[in-house]
Amino acid sequence: MKNEKSGNTLHYPTVPTDWDNLAGFSTSCPCGRVHSIDTRQFSVRAGAIQDVHQCVAGRFRGKSVGMVADERTYSIAGKSVSELLLSVGYDVIRCIVPDGAGGRPHATFDAVLDVERRLHTAEFIVAVGSGTVNDLGKLASYRLGIPYAIVATAPSMNGYTSAVAAIMKDGLKKTIPCHQPAAVVADLDVLCKAPLPLIQAGLGDLESKPVSTADFMLSAMLRGTYFCPVPGQVVAEAEALAAACALELSEGKPEAVKVLTEALLLSGCSMKLAGSSSPASGGEHLISHYWDMTAAAENRIEGSHGAQVGVATIATASLYEFLRKLSPDALHVDNLVAARPSAANESAAVAARHGTFGDLAAAEMQKKRISDQAYRQELQYVISYWDVIWETLSTLKPAAAIRNVLQQAGCPVTVDALGLTDAHLRRGFLYAREIRGRFTVLDFAADLGVLETAASRVFAESGCLSGR
Repeated sequence: MKNEKSGNTLHYPTVPTDWDNLAGFSTSCPCGRVHSIDTRQFSVRAGAIQDVHQCVAGRFRGKSVGMVADERTYSIAGKSVSELLLSVGYDVIRCIVPDGAGGRPHATFDAVLDVERRLHTAEFIVAVGSGTVNDLGKLASYRLGIPYAIVATAPSMNGYTSAVAAIMKDGLKKTIPCHQPAAVVADLDVLCKAPLPLIQAGLGDLESKPVSTADFMLSAMLRGTYFCPVPGQVVAEAEALAAACALELSEGKPEAVKVLTEALLLSGCSMKLAGSSSPASGGEHLISHYWDMTAAAENRIEGSHGAQVGVATIATASLYEFLRKLSPDALHVDNLVAARPSAANESAAVAARHGTFGDLAAAEMQKKRISDQAYRQELQYVISYWDVIWETLSTLKPAAAIRNVLQQAGCPVTVDALGLTDAHLRRGFLYAREIRGRFTVLDFAADLGVLETAASRVFAESGCLSGR
């Protein structure tokens, strides 16, 4: 990459991907930021639960430990962790998160407040679980101002090592900044026994990375948002290795589970290095979040995050391919600017479309709305630098390759396999961009005036429709 002002080649740092050197890593970068990892200990091995007391002892000097788990994760690993901590002299306050709709806990802000209330006297929190339990323990500990460690029970998502928590608040799925765990314990004996759908969910989440990274780059090119190649480099090789293990993952083979687990942990770290979830969460995550946010009103239960992300990733990767085939000569700037709704009309339409969280969605859309003049300039830039844009996005993974990887692992690749319909896919594709102020390929297609016309062709070519 060239520095446009000086012409000098920029030398980006190499971030270690082995656990000993990644723990506590920090480096300055030509992007102008300091990339750092706050997690001080990673224990990724068979029998790692035995390291829990060392992780806790190495991070604080108190005696009161709060444990967050649900009924299943407590029996899987929480009881062993609790007994181990008690045996070495810690006081353990247990917080078993109750099940909600669908017979499982949900990551809501009310649940975070409940964990805070029950563990307010703790000096350290150990979360034992996967997605929901991790998010609750992470955000509650951050708000209480105390450190936490995570004991992973399934390789089902990449949030273990991120510095954000995905929480439903006021009807809107939000990514809330918080802190990384002080320590991560990933016992491969436990992870290999995770139900196959959770392992498949982890691969679904991971396969979104090449596409979400493209969104990260696209936003920087068109909207001037922050981008650095370093965070994506941390997980790129690991994602490829995990994809190569897809068939072995479907068989639950230990070495494949290890590769997937390590890739997911590195993916979470990439978000911390970037200072946001952008490298690992693009338009495909917005579609999944939209499905979650509309579940209650439709009397549905929120689906598996990673499984939903996998299907949505096939769709957004297909959208990129659709856009690549467009001719910039067919883009008529004057017509697009003239057809653009006013800010007031756009906000009213978004608010009406999203019901109970309509006003919040409208506020999110306004965060990324630009003036008509800036919109015109953006379109002119796109037309002038069309080939440059696509050369920059050349690392995109083909939709067919993503679909093939997911199929090999037995992951869902159609909406009906998620318990959803073609109508859910269409609504998510068209409206999910309105729930977050982040610019993604969904916004790019809308700005080019082709999002709706692309939908039918993208759905057919992606193979995500029911019965495919």
